[in-house]
Amino acid sequence: MGFASAFLSGGLSLTCALATLGDPVFTDATLSAGFNGMGFTFGAPIWGDFNNDGNLDLFVDNYYREPPYLYQNQGDGTFTDIFPTSGINEGGDRQGSAWVDFDNDGDLDLSFIRGAGGGHGLGRKKDELYRNRGAGQFRDIATQAGVTNTFGRGRGVACGDYNNDGLLDLLVANFRTDLVLYKNNGNGTFVDVTAPAGLAGLQYTECAFADYNNDGFPDIFCTVTYPHQPFLEDILLKNNGDGTFRNVSSQAGILPLINGRSIAWGDYDNDGDLDLFISRGKKNGSVKQTLYRNNGDGTFTKVTQQAGLGSISNNRAATWGDFNNDGYLDLYVVNSGSDSVGKGANQLYRNNQDGTFTDVAVGAGVAVLVVSRGRGAAWGDYDNDGFLDLFVTNGEDKSQFEEGPQILYHNEGNGNNWLKINLVGTASNREGLGAKVTIQIGQASQYREANGAAGHFFSQGAGPLHFGLGQATVVDQIRVKWPSGLNQILSNVSANRTVRVIEGQ
Repeated sequence: MGFASAFLSGGLSLTCALATLGDPVFTDATLSAGFNGMGFTFGAPIWGDFNNDGNLDLFVDNYYREPPYLYQNQGDGTFTDIFPTSGINEGGDRQGSAWVDFDNDGDLDLSFIRGAGGGHGLGRKKDELYRNRGAGQFRDIATQAGVTNTFGRGRGVACGDYNNDGLLDLLVANFRTDLVLYKNNGNGTFVDVTAPAGLAGLQYTECAFADYNNDGFPDIFCTVTYPHQPFLEDILLKNNGDGTFRNVSSQAGILPLINGRSIAWGDYDNDGDLDLFISRGKKNGSVKQTLYRNNGDGTFTKVTQQAGLGSISNNRAATWGDFNNDGYLDLYVVNSGSDSVGKGANQLYRNNQDGTFTDVAVGAGVAVLVVSRGRGAAWGDYDNDGFLDLFVTNGEDKSQFEEGPQILYHNEGNGNNWLKINLVGTASNREGLGAKVTIQIGQASQYREANGAAGHFFSQGAGPLHFGLGQATVVDQIRVKWPSGLNQILSNVSANRTVRVIEGQ
């Protein structure tokens, strides 16, 4: 059966097949879980199970002034910061970070991108790539791997297998200098292929991989986070399938907009293709965020206002996640605030299942009205109860590089069912990035692409694909299309479990 046959719902029909319960609320579990309550994360916090014990761990950067946090999940709802013994360097102007199994050995490694040295001036320190050595130990191999990026003022990092050779490559976005694409050689080293890939001369601070046209090759979307580069517009780069990319922004319907902050790909209307949300902002709050609906023919339509997402605020991180397990992706957006001390309320947009959204952040308890500027956010089911929890970071209040509260919100659940899928590539990259997963319940379907979380700000996490099932107790079919081209089908899978799908088995 072809992969396209999984898309039977025609979009926006899941509510007809699945009964669902109301929205859950969140409680602040920061201190009880063992987290430090303050910090300044420049990029987003990133979830990832680095020790393969089935529990999501968390890396939280603390920028240049204090060491970051590497929180190991103890499996009982608490975390221990193992950073002091991890082998990771303390300081530096770290901007973006990513969990990435670059060596296909089955455990997550860490990539760090650095900006100006010490947080000030034009000096540069090299980017870092830490190989996971096991037992909570990491070793920086960036120099021998050839990914130090010493001539760029690094901002964001994205990981993906752009040429489908089974090896994860690195895309580094820089501030006022060209972005860099590193091709993975498969022997622990990388080579700069920016120019031959057709990416030379592109100066963007935030980029993300995603296959917007479902042709099997990950494409690239880029935006510029800072108003210092006001003439650089959003850009969509189509993967030609031969190792090169070309700008298709105009023909795809991507508008010449500026001041993008975070890129979030997700199929919010359940029609089998990836839609695109871009948070935007500047200090006077005069820029609207943007939602593009994927038309399924290689083009997009801007539907921000119709969807109820057209607020004007100074936003940063944005991330998709089905927080109420009703089978539709919801959207969390971090508001960095517009006055001298921040105070911007964050937004949790519940998907109304009809193409529109309603902000329920206050009722859900995640508005996070704090005296500091909002920075990052990431969904992750840290206690394996089947409901997505939320970690939010803040900082930069009153003056640059000041701390703000870091908050773990525990999702109290609502009785809806769920399914999580862990992907293990064999011919494809081990992490399964680029794989496309569709679940089908009756005539309704949901689609996810494994692209390192459903949204990030400079950073990229790793974890299982999460599906809300409403009151359904059985998933009729799971279809996986791997980057290698292999199609895999699992049938009659019971709800409320984590399924490990190994390519070819």
